[in-house]
Amino acid sequence: MARYDADGGQIPRTLFEAAAFHRTLRARCPACGNEAVFHAAALWWLFQRRQWPDRLVDAGARLRCSRCGRRGTQLELTRDPPTIVDLPLPNDVAWRLAVSRFRA
Repeated sequence: MARYDADGGQIPRTLFEAAAFHRTLRARCPACGNEAVFHAAALWWLFQRRQWPDRLVDAGARLRCSRCGRRGTQLELTRDPPTIVDLPLPNDVAWRLAVSRFRA
């Protein structure tokens, strides 16, 4: 079943799909209101290296607020430029292998 947003783009269900569809993720702390925008590919790569499940509905529970330290941020899909730039992106080989598995 296809999932589409108001712009006609597909709605991703995983961090990898968000990266493949060129989205970013806004993380908002429910306690203090701190916000950060992540490059979806960098966040996906972090989850891959730690072998965490990358479903969007579960991913926020793994993140911790940098201001107050509370675990369990709210994630929202966006197209804003990333504000967190110190997370490494996957190398070309890893990204191409993941895209190949996604297309299969």
